[in-house]
Amino acid sequence: MSRIFFILILLISSVIHAADKNSLLSGHPRESYRGVKNIEEMEEALRKSMGASEKHSFSRGWWVWDRLRCRYVDGDRKDKGALKVLRAVFRGLILDKHQRLKEKREGNLLYLFYTTLTGDSKESTLNVEGRKVYRDLHGGGYHGGWGGAARMRIYQELASQGMLTDEEKIRFEEIVKQSLESRFINFKKKAQSANNHSFGNAGGIALALKLYPDAPQAVEAKAWIDRIWKSLSDFADWTEWTYYPYGPIFLHGLIDIAEATGRIDKEKELINSVAKRCLGFVHGGGVRGNPNSGSMVRDDLDSTYEDPWNVGYYNVETSSRDGHLWYRLAQHYKNPHYLWAAEQVAIGGRPIRGDVPRDYISAYERRFAWFVKRGIKPEVPPGGSMIGMLSSMKEKIPERLYLNQDRQAGTPFAAYFLYPHKDEHLDNVSGHLYEYSASGSKYLHTSGKYNNVYRDDMPIGGGAGEESLDLLLVLHNRHKFPLHPDRKGDHRDSMRRGNIKHDDKFVAAGNNPEGDSYGQFAYNDYYGKDSRWERRSVLTREGYFVVMDKYRGSKILGNEYQAGPVWHVGYEKSMDSGDQEENWFDAPPIDNAWWKKGKSRLLLVTHSSKKSKHGKLKQPHSQDTAANITVFSYRPIRALRDELFLSVFVPYDLPQDPSAIREKTSIQMNDNGSYEVTFDSEGVRVLVGETWSVNRK
Repeated sequence: MSRIFFILILLISSVIHAADKNSLLSGHPRESYRGVKNIEEMEEALRKSMGASEKHSFSRGWWVWDRLRCRYVDGDRKDKGALKVLRAVFRGLILDKHQRLKEKREGNLLYLFYTTLTGDSKESTLNVEGRKVYRDLHGGGYHGGWGGAARMRIYQELASQGMLTDEEKIRFEEIVKQSLESRFINFKKKAQSANNHSFGNAGGIALALKLYPDAPQAVEAKAWIDRIWKSLSDFADWTEWTYYPYGPIFLHGLIDIAEATGRIDKEKELINSVAKRCLGFVHGGGVRGNPNSGSMVRDDLDSTYEDPWNVGYYNVETSSRDGHLWYRLAQHYKNPHYLWAAEQVAIGGRPIRGDVPRDYISAYERRFAWFVKRGIKPEVPPGGSMIGMLSSMKEKIPERLYLNQDRQAGTPFAAYFLYPHKDEHLDNVSGHLYEYSASGSKYLHTSGKYNNVYRDDMPIGGGAGEESLDLLLVLHNRHKFPLHPDRKGDHRDSMRRGNIKHDDKFVAAGNNPEGDSYGQFAYNDYYGKDSRWERRSVLTREGYFVVMDKYRGSKILGNEYQAGPVWHVGYEKSMDSGDQEENWFDAPPIDNAWWKKGKSRLLLVTHSSKKSKHGKLKQPHSQDTAANITVFSYRPIRALRDELFLSVFVPYDLPQDPSAIREKTSIQMNDNGSYEVTFDSEGVRVLVGETWSVNRK
């Protein structure tokens, strides 16, 4: 019995020890370390755990620790436990890893920034002077410098607070300097202009040069930083328009470089012009669309309230990083509009009226304590329909079209992407609607950056081709509408992608005194040389959305094409693919704000001619979007003739009956090529054509 009892005691002890160890290692970074009594034991356990890890992300993995550093510094450096945790991370992931590599005679292969080396097809194995270097073991590959600024800032804080030995500081300097050697980086290769690669990588190098001005290739590195900054300043913007996930990577790099090189004040006009363009992407509706990702609201908001520094409101890769971007901008420039944007993307924003739960208030006060302490409060930026300009300081290129009365919570909002030049990460989205929302519900927005991307002749990422975008589709009648042939690669009869030209003189935006919004845009050479597509939209203050398309095909289309608007609405299991007789569609919202009360739906009614056909098609959706279904109305068109199409969107709350709404919604086409839509239930009448108006009883 005594032997069994002894074994039982050992088992219990081992379980308790494992539980204790797990409690030391779990949940990092924690909201606070001020109440941790065994912080030294925690630091040692965390250091050993991280030092023993075979691989870790040099690119994205350090962002979370940099936010812990920021929280510690902005909290007046009172949470000493947080600093010890940062030391554990720094020692484990850099110094201890370096020591392990030295024991394998690979210490001089560790690099902290990016590399221009090439290797296998996925760049997971690189070649350094005949020796193999592995991504996330020796360094981070081309993306590895994304975490470089975070590593440098954490080192800087630890060193300034006396948390490192002289030997550790000497060894880190050795690692930094070897990371900048020419065997790792050729500063004349890879990105030489302003994009997420160059700016995301350059922040850490800029800070390294500030700390170690005698570093290898210091002259070359500084020239490269000046070169990519000049690319930004010459154009006064950057041209990689996919916001999630790449926007925050670029913009954090912008701030990193500006801080390290003294540009944060000297170049504040340029920095703020870029930031204000991105501020235009944000509104107070509690939902969000982007040209390239769906940005769905996180299902588990309790996790956001528990850790608002690291769990963003939107369930996308860089949501918390986006919130921290606006935090940093607001902090540098004491700008309440940037603080408002930070609140929107970090914890969701507040309803214009109604109670805010205690958990939300607590999350705000903890996340933005630095601002609360200084009495800086968020302010809603000015709204109103407008043309969002790319390079607003210099080129003034129409990039987006916004329809809204203001940016308050619940205000109806719609936005189109206009710029016709394809970017590496943004394929073929010009002219498409990327968001329509009202009263806290998002009704349209499903495109993703992988929806229409091809490798050779095969779509990748779950894409579905041009019909995966909310726009007017023109298709040869040998193809089943809306299955566009571009899904089969570049050997196709597409006449849109890469050919269309935005008419900068035609685009317009406006509001009337009653709060209704209007916008218009046009593309030339749209599916064929000398063809033209014009779209006019009215968004009423109630949220009714009327979209009129006018298309004139050139003679090369002849009588062999069909056209019609394609929309992607929220999907539910009761929806079936197939043709239908009705010219209307009823759908749930794609997403809802956290504060949305009750259930709402969307009714879409199209103007139907005798030759029109209607249908629904459930297709694969990309990793960036939620499940959706394509709804469409189309008909044959003839060249050299104006073809008109109308789509009317009516959001409504349950338990309203959609059939009653349809009966009270009338569409009349006038002889002068305009439409009149009457919403009897609200006494609202919309006229759209060469002119527009909204009248109410």
